[in-house]
Amino acid sequence: MLLNLLAVSRNIMKDPGVIVGPIAWILGHVIDFFFNIIYSLGIHANSLGISIILLTIFTRCLMIPLSYKQQKSMFKMQALSPELKKIQEKYKGSTTDPEIQRKMQMETQKLYSENNVSPFSGCLPMLIQLPIFLGLYHVMQNPFKYIEIINQVYTQLSTIVLTAAQSDSTVLELVRSFAQFGSVPDGTTIDVNLFNRIINILDPGEVDQLRTAIASADFDTAYATKNSIEYFLGLNLTETVGFSLTPKLIIPILSGVTTFLSSWLMTKKNKTTDPAMKSQQRIMNITMPLMMAWITMSLPGGIGVYWIVSNIFQLCQQFFLNRHFEKIGAAEIIVPKEKKHKKGGNK
Repeated sequence: MLLNLLAVSRNIMKDPGVIVGPIAWILGHVIDFFFNIIYSLGIHANSLGISIILLTIFTRCLMIPLSYKQQKSMFKMQALSPELKKIQEKYKGSTTDPEIQRKMQMETQKLYSENNVSPFSGCLPMLIQLPIFLGLYHVMQNPFKYIEIINQVYTQLSTIVLTAAQSDSTVLELVRSFAQFGSVPDGTTIDVNLFNRIINILDPGEVDQLRTAIASADFDTAYATKNSIEYFLGLNLTETVGFSLTPKLIIPILSGVTTFLSSWLMTKKNKTTDPAMKSQQRIMNITMPLMMAWITMSLPGGIGVYWIVSNIFQLCQQFFLNRHFEKIGAAEIIVPKEKKHKKGGNK
């Protein structure tokens, strides 16, 4: 489903929708805010990539309370391991009986409930990341819609092309051909705003056709500015990474590696005896890195940068939270049985 929503398309007339649109609008304004700060400091090259990094840090900071609760729940699961083992030993050898299995599950769930623990709490941060992914995807596909300075550069390029098309039939024919690539309906008037969208979907070879036909130093300068902004460490963040053997593959590789390290660090302290939990952890530690590497291959490079930086932030956060909860100890994390009884009025 995610890949269908993020399918690569040249249809410039497509609307992001009532769900993704508002998310993209919010993320776009946040990136534009950081971008203006970076650009005003004279940092023009790699400015889009730096803005994405700042956006990532900003969103991860907002998620710190949730991450704290998630990590606390993981340590609770570890501290509850002896109690879980007692339940499993109690019903050992009788797990094939549906009624006995139901009782074991009820006791296990009761233990989780009394200590406010959910074995699936680790899934919530991932669910929160999904709408960010969808919104950021649209922003990276259409940076000129959300970042004013990039819009100015695109507008400069479009003005040069459309002015040349008025007197040069070769340029005019290229404009019409590229409009067809973008699924622009026949008879539509192509103005600067529409051609901004068209420029956004052109690959370097198609831009070279325009450059050759126009032969304008102003066009070359504006296009160089566009590339300077959109490239980060030699990679265009608005282009789909793809599956070919190019330097862009470093993005999905790092995405997979950092996802694995994040999952490993999150679960290595959780020595749970719950077989279902162990199985879930093993599956997540294997499938998640592979899935994220595959997904980021199908997306603009900017989303891969967001995910890598997000994982690095989470690695640092987990390291310090692990030390924090180790210092506290299980005695302060798990609610004592005596306290539970008193709460209910029993002794």
